[in-house]
Amino acid sequence: MGGSGGRYFPVEDSEADPSAAELRARLSSKDQDIEEMRRRLRELEKLDYEIPPAASHEEEPETAASATTAEKAEVDARSIYVGNVDYACLPEEVQQHFQYCGSINRVTILTDSFGQPKGFAYVEFDEVEAVQNALLLNETELHGRPLKVCPKRTNIPGMKHSRGRHPVHPFYPTYGST
Repeated sequence: MGGSGGRYFPVEDSEADPSAAELRARLSSKDQDIEEMRRRLRELEKLDYEIPPAASHEEEPETAASATTAEKAEVDARSIYVGNVDYACLPEEVQQHFQYCGSINRVTILTDSFGQPKGFAYVEFDEVEAVQNALLLNETELHGRPLKVCPKRTNIPGMKHSRGRHPVHPFYPTYGST
């Protein structure tokens, strides 16, 4: 190992190494595959440009979003919020409590990320009139706890309630000022 400073790599048998002709053949087949992919890509790009502008789908998301917003508002008009629900309470028990108000589609008791109940529920009725009947059950007891019953509010997209300090009026602590 002389003073060349380089590393020594032993040369393997010539049988294990592919010949130069085999390498050229492999490379040319890979080049052909790449050229075939490029040709397909050009064809797909041509198809993309041939779509007429009348077929664009730019307006559909807006109408779909407004339709879903209207549907959500309609469902919310038939729903109530029930607060102060006992953590051991089951949806079937909440349904029994409100069964005389009208026919119930769904009872949802929300849970946290660990699967523990958050202490409130939503009840969705078949008809809007049932909401008024359910509001009469405000302050009634279920599992020994007075329930807070009110109409479910509809969330408006983009209207977020900020938590914390208002950006216009930041908190500046006063240290010993007189």
